[in-house]
Amino acid sequence: MTGTLALKIVLVPALIALITLAGRRWGQGFAGWLGSFPIVAGPVLLILTLENGSDFGAQAAQAAFAGIAPSMIFYVLYTRLATWVSWPFATTLSLFGWFVAAATLLAWNAPLVVSGVVTAISLYAAPRLMPPVTSVPARPAHRLELPARMLTGAAVTLASSELGRLGGSSLSGFAALFPSIGMVVASFNHARSSAAAATDFLRGMTRGMWSVATFCLALVFALPSLGLSAAFAVSIAVAAIAHAALRPRREAPPPATGS
Repeated sequence: MTGTLALKIVLVPALIALITLAGRRWGQGFAGWLGSFPIVAGPVLLILTLENGSDFGAQAAQAAFAGIAPSMIFYVLYTRLATWVSWPFATTLSLFGWFVAAATLLAWNAPLVVSGVVTAISLYAAPRLMPPVTSVPARPAHRLELPARMLTGAAVTLASSELGRLGGSSLSGFAALFPSIGMVVASFNHARSSAAAATDFLRGMTRGMWSVATFCLALVFALPSLGLSAAFAVSIAVAAIAHAALRPRREAPPPATGS
């Protein structure tokens, strides 16, 4: 097992547990914003850089930056489909949209300026293309729900990491931005609560994904000139500022009785 895969298998389930608990306490929108900070993509890009050098890391960061747009497509498709179909169909069709978009951008290999335009448009348009959320009904949490989410997250991580294992900085960058967190949490919210709960969470994720964009973009420019340590320190600081600026208001949901 590579260092990148081992790290993702530890981080993704842990993050899913954290944002699940945050959603129960402060609402799904806040949980989505929390889960969109580059806490997975950042360590993955760090290990890729340690294992392959700064040039490889910068190329992977540029690919991850371009990979934001397919994630936005997944989020929008899921929220739109969730009001009409059950979670397995919404997940499958949204994943298909992600694969088509990711494969197209990967084959296109657009320059950074073009990727920047596409990414900015996707980040701006995504929340505006999602259905509005008026209220999210409370539902009791099942005692097995949290471990089921974590196990599902680990399984999804194993599958998505196969994309990066096939080789190349571009493929590794796109794999780092695979929407594993959004897919697992949204589908569980949809299955256990409602389409509104899934939509509220994914709206929060789109709000926070600007920090992922700033993180990846900062790495693209900083790695070749500053070196690994300084580049990641600067990129984390820039991402943290962007993320804090977009912090939503926390809303405690009505108390629900356990089962």
